[in-house]
Amino acid sequence: MGKGDKIKFTDVEKDILCEIGNMCAGNATTALAQILGKRIELELPSVNIISVDKLPKFLKVDPEETIVGIHLQIWGGARGNALMIFPVKDSYLLIDLLIGPLSERVGVLTEIGISALKEVGNIVVGSYLSALSAFTGISAFPSTVTLTSGAVKSLITLAFSGLKKEECEEIFLVEAYFSERKKDLSGKFFIVFDAESILEILKKAKSMID
Repeated sequence: MGKGDKIKFTDVEKDILCEIGNMCAGNATTALAQILGKRIELELPSVNIISVDKLPKFLKVDPEETIVGIHLQIWGGARGNALMIFPVKDSYLLIDLLIGPLSERVGVLTEIGISALKEVGNIVVGSYLSALSAFTGISAFPSTVTLTSGAVKSLITLAFSGLKKEECEEIFLVEAYFSERKKDLSGKFFIVFDAESILEILKKAKSMID
């Protein structure tokens, strides 16, 4: 595949990719529920193949909202980026559920709180990739976790800055919304694979089905 080449998918191939995205997102949500010991509800994930330059506008988020973001790169047989985002207040609720109330205050995260949030990202993304590997045989693994806060627009730009348009025209985007109603906790999970990884995932998936 040459630089800037567009990938054309049949409806069946799109359905296969969507099913993989849904399955892996469900596995990641189950892992989050097990960590928290709470029932986590997952909206049916949105799975799309879009152009790189449309990514910032495509994500269903308020670009100016201040959030806490957990970012990991994906390496190995599939390459991409994963990002979990929470409204600031929800990140503190998440810490309370994980390790109990501490001296966390909005705007001031302790080292214990930061470590807890990073571990969430590590386990959730790891569970997503484990499901991907189980279904396709592709070995992919997460990088070390980066945690940051700020406007959604800035965090998304930072997290997905490695996806350069001249290297790939399309990306595979999975966007999932999850919530825990009793604590009024919610967040979003994004995972993006580059064009070459999309093709490899599809190839492996089709070989498993045939």
